[in-house]
Amino acid sequence: MKKVSFVLLLTVILCEKTFSQVEEAYDTLLQYISVDIDVAKDSLPPLMTVLDETLVTVDSTAYSVEDFLWYYDKNLRMHAYVYNFPSECIWDYINLKKKVHEAEQMQLDTTRAFREEFFQHLRRTAHNRMYQGADAKLDEMVKTEYDRLHWDYEVAHIFIKSNIYDSPSAKRAAEEKIHAIRSEIYDAATLPCYTFRKCVQEYSEDNLSKEYDGNVGFITAMVSPYEYEEAVYNTNVGNMVTVRTSEGWYLIWVLQKRPTKGAVDAAIIMIYPQNDDEQGWLEAKSTIDTVYAQLQQGVPFDTLSNRYNLNPQLRETKGVLGLIDNGMPYSRELKETLFGLQNDGDFSAPIKLPYGYAIIKRRWALPLQSFEFYKDNFKERIEADRTRNGVVDAFYQNKMKEKYSYKMYEDNLEHCMQYVDASILLGKWTAPKLNDDEVLFEIAGEKFGRNDFLQYLESTQQNRLQDVYDKDMLVRIRFDAYVTRRLEFAAMRDLEKNDKEFQYTMQEYHDGMIVYELMNREVFRYAEEDTVGMKFYYNQHKEQYMTEPRRESVTFTCDNEKTVAKVMKLLNQQDLWYNGAKVKDADKIAYYEQKGTPQMYIINTIASKNPNAVSVDVQDKILRHPEDVLMTITLLEEDDEGKMAFAKELKGISDKILVENNTITVTYYFFGSRQLTFKEAKERVLANYREKVRRDWEKSLYKRHFSEVNETMLQMLNTYYKDIVELDIE
Repeated sequence: MKKVSFVLLLTVILCEKTFSQVEEAYDTLLQYISVDIDVAKDSLPPLMTVLDETLVTVDSTAYSVEDFLWYYDKNLRMHAYVYNFPSECIWDYINLKKKVHEAEQMQLDTTRAFREEFFQHLRRTAHNRMYQGADAKLDEMVKTEYDRLHWDYEVAHIFIKSNIYDSPSAKRAAEEKIHAIRSEIYDAATLPCYTFRKCVQEYSEDNLSKEYDGNVGFITAMVSPYEYEEAVYNTNVGNMVTVRTSEGWYLIWVLQKRPTKGAVDAAIIMIYPQNDDEQGWLEAKSTIDTVYAQLQQGVPFDTLSNRYNLNPQLRETKGVLGLIDNGMPYSRELKETLFGLQNDGDFSAPIKLPYGYAIIKRRWALPLQSFEFYKDNFKERIEADRTRNGVVDAFYQNKMKEKYSYKMYEDNLEHCMQYVDASILLGKWTAPKLNDDEVLFEIAGEKFGRNDFLQYLESTQQNRLQDVYDKDMLVRIRFDAYVTRRLEFAAMRDLEKNDKEFQYTMQEYHDGMIVYELMNREVFRYAEEDTVGMKFYYNQHKEQYMTEPRRESVTFTCDNEKTVAKVMKLLNQQDLWYNGAKVKDADKIAYYEQKGTPQMYIINTIASKNPNAVSVDVQDKILRHPEDVLMTITLLEEDDEGKMAFAKELKGISDKILVENNTITVTYYFFGSRQLTFKEAKERVLANYREKVRRDWEKSLYKRHFSEVNETMLQMLNTYYKDIVELDIE
């Protein structure tokens, strides 16, 4: 059985705007709950009417039921069922608010560092809420790109240059030109294909495609600018479409469509002309024909690849290029030749490429992979592609422009250009001080003038823009960024005013920041720096700082009786140190104890004079039972059988000495734990001392700040919780 949190109901109430919406959401919740729906619904409206009532007063500040319920909800979601009733949470809430008041009295929220960090968080949080759903939109784009991979489109185009940041008149001229070309093709008396080729040669500014009368071959998803790809995949075969990209206008003719060829693993034999003249190309053609003839006679492709491929990379891979799909930047002749080979092992006739002659071999083919194979890679590529990564942002910015009635005065922006000279490209421009102030744009009725924008230009000029060498273009790029900034500020103000969740989230961050700084000053740093207080605390609570109990079996193998005596003497020294006595070599004993190898004190002490006198074997066992306690063993004198022993009483140590094969072995057992030094226990002492400082500080804090609870309202909340929310789910 599970309890449904009160918060599930309260969240519905606080987030929905109308009671009808509350009812709808509540009905959905109650489908899973064994409770009388009518009774539950009847109890909701009274709670909604008291959300603004004061529940807690700290000093002179009143906190409402709604304020408390948001805190209660957050803690319940983070720490499920820590609180059974609101009354069990109320004092944690009051304690937090007292700390906030203390921090505000100390003006911890007025420092420059606080203001900057808080504002950055404000912007990030607002941005996430403004662009809520952006991840889903990105996922949708990734899926669309994958679906498009299934089809290749053969296209031809005519291109007219027109940067998105050109002057309005230049952009209008380019747009008029591309539409005039389209009209010329449609209105021509000759066949459209003939007129299209003629217009390519006459007008197109894409020199790469002119050689092929504008034909760029088959394209697939993720290879063209996003706007270009959108136009192609949304146009029927045989039709033409005009589209604007950031670089200019395209008139695209969609020639044909085919299923994707997938990816083909290819190998190549490449013959380059020795000289880029007619004779050089004739000699390369003769060589490639010779290679082709040998292939037809059965000479292995790999053999000929090793013989004729002079390119070091091709020689290293034996001519293998790897998998090639239609999205890779190979020449169209190479890709189409490869995709035309039907069977694994087939090779092509010689083909001429821009840089030489080639024979292509199909090694094996790979069908289009699953969506999961492409998903992560496509996300990364979309975010890195400047034509795609702004699509989501542009979508939300357009929504903001519509919501806040954005209006631009384009002529005024152009007039503004006269006040900016080319020194801005060097980061040395100074904004003029103008008396008049033309309006550049409006957001939600608020006018933004030229002077503020010019100041913004001056403040950002040190952040140089790459590949921008025209001052007017730079101004337009900066203007777009400035408008986006102002739109986001307007949205932030809207959130602060109308979005309860945003308001409480930011209040929580504000409180958390200053309370952390307060605790850092009054508790954490104070405790760490108060070494005198820490040592006093350690001396008062020594019993808390002991080593883990253990039973340690240690066997020393000695070369003679003299060494045995030394071992026993040093064991006795350690035993005295364990029990708090002042002994010689205390620092050394402590050092090896801290390292977890106390036996090495004995080994190294003896080995300093005789390295081979003693060796050691250790076995440890952590104590787990109450009967493993300190023991006192009395060692006897030499007995009748001649075994050596030493009459000595050692607290916590027993020994057994065995003589065999001219080797003397000493085995002893150490039981129990010991007192940790302050240095050893410092981290634990600091943690405990901090907690003591915190408790003492909070006691004084509670006395300095007044608090009062509206017990009637709190009891009502408990009653609601008891009567409505303790609902059992089967």
